[in-house]
Amino acid sequence: MKLRTYLLLPLFFTTALHAQESADAKLSVEARADYRRESINGVKNANNTGFKGNNLNILINGNLSPKFSYKYRQRLNGINKEYTFFDAIDWLFLTYRVNTNWTLSGGKWAVLCGPWEFDPAPIDCFQLFEFCYNFPCYEWGWWLGYQTTNRKDQFYLQMVESPFQKAYNRSGGKASDMYAYNLIWYGNHGILRTDWSVNFMEYAPGRFINYLSFGNSLRLTRNLRLGIDYMNRATTGQTFLFKDCSMTARVDYQPTPRLNLWAKASYDVNRAGKDTDPSKPSPEQTDHQDKPRADLALYEGTEITRVGAGMEYYPLKNKNVRLHANYSYCFGKNTNPDGCLQDRQSILDLGVTWRVNVIK
Repeated sequence: MKLRTYLLLPLFFTTALHAQESADAKLSVEARADYRRESINGVKNANNTGFKGNNLNILINGNLSPKFSYKYRQRLNGINKEYTFFDAIDWLFLTYRVNTNWTLSGGKWAVLCGPWEFDPAPIDCFQLFEFCYNFPCYEWGWWLGYQTTNRKDQFYLQMVESPFQKAYNRSGGKASDMYAYNLIWYGNHGILRTDWSVNFMEYAPGRFINYLSFGNSLRLTRNLRLGIDYMNRATTGQTFLFKDCSMTARVDYQPTPRLNLWAKASYDVNRAGKDTDPSKPSPEQTDHQDKPRADLALYEGTEITRVGAGMEYYPLKNKNVRLHANYSYCFGKNTNPDGCLQDRQSILDLGVTWRVNVIK
């Protein structure tokens, strides 16, 4: 960590100075604050109710030359003794543009995993399926990008640190290099936009869980959009399809450019049957539970549904201020004691987001 700090601090100060001097650079600040009221079976959850600041981000991006560009996003909330400055970096990467089609990048970025449910930045997330809340989505690594000449398709091949490396180490596993290998396709064809991916992620050294994700967004009319996402997860010895998966459907309607109304339903299930809790001593493990937990984001035995609706309103034409309101209700079972979605849980969320362009 010290070596990484010494290497990256010069890059941070260089990009900050460059943002002040270069006409190509952009510097912005964004923040979000919410009032949240949560109850389970009609009983208010005082710990999760009240006013709170959700996000405070600094974003810098620009060009160092015609071939080199950079992006940096720092989250200023959430830092504590177990959450370092570098953990709070979402993006910090350098991109080399080989030609009009190919790019090569290195640094920290999103783990490239479909579907569209994963695509929004945290500041723009309102209601997600359970898997998303337990998936560490920013890691260090390298990725190769290809964009077709007509700019309708983008492909990325990525190798990053495994999102589950820290969870494995915390569970008592021996510290080891663990990686994730990802291939993603973003397509834009007529009314259909795609976010499809295939992923192989180490959940323990040398042991991989496979994801297949199919994110589909259909613009049915100028004002109406339908999103349908499916994500499947499996490892060796498990039934490949529909045992461990998440899915969501969302409808967005924009009666005016400044108002978006939406309704959404999601479903998470894990009946893979070969999970184990690594925190349990080995005598408590059955014969078929002799491996580390494979799905570290959605525990075996979970089956939970979430339904909700919301609105976003932009009082300014430039959309730098957003007011939002949404409500959701969950039912089912979540076997993760620290999970976000719980049976008979209702959440009301009201808030405001604002963005300031310091340097355009």
